[in-house]
Amino acid sequence: MPTQRQQKYEKRLSSILSAASKVIARDGFNGASVRDVAAKGKIGLSGIYYYFKSKDEMLYAIQQHAFSTLVRQLKERLKDTSSPQHRLKAVIDNHFEFFVDNVDEFTVCVHEIESLSGKYFKDVLKTRQEYFNVVRGVVGELHHGSKDDTDLATLFLFGSLNWVYMWYDPEKNADIKKLSHQCLRVFLDGINKT
Repeated sequence: MPTQRQQKYEKRLSSILSAASKVIARDGFNGASVRDVAAKGKIGLSGIYYYFKSKDEMLYAIQQHAFSTLVRQLKERLKDTSSPQHRLKAVIDNHFEFFVDNVDEFTVCVHEIESLSGKYFKDVLKTRQEYFNVVRGVVGELHHGSKDDTDLATLFLFGSLNWVYMWYDPEKNADIKKLSHQCLRVFLDGINKT
């Protein structure tokens, strides 16, 4: 059980990451500043620098948190499902639900991977690759083609999932559960015809 001090630390860290995600999603990594994040999060600059040495480290934390959360939650969901179709539905639900709950963080992850460098880039790429491999394994359960075909089908799926933020509007579009079901149906029909 985390102590009260640990809980306070985690709450403040989460608040900073949320503010940083909003600022970077709005202004881009190059256009964002630590001062902007401090203003958005209503925290002093010294408070930001207590948690992060640099804007680069902040971007790393956003990306690493997003992808490690996606991996962890997906693995949990997959434990409870056995049929390949239900496992693919778990992938789509996991991705869309993360998107709805973390629009700014998701936007940063889609657009700002190239803004990372060195160890930060390698660590995030490793976690992204783990996520890809888990999803690829699920797609492979449905698609018994060559490795290249399965990789391509997985990339098509990610293309559909990742770009939903460009057009999805909860006021105009179907709710996310319906959207998830439609995505599953389109993807399965496509796989079944190859």
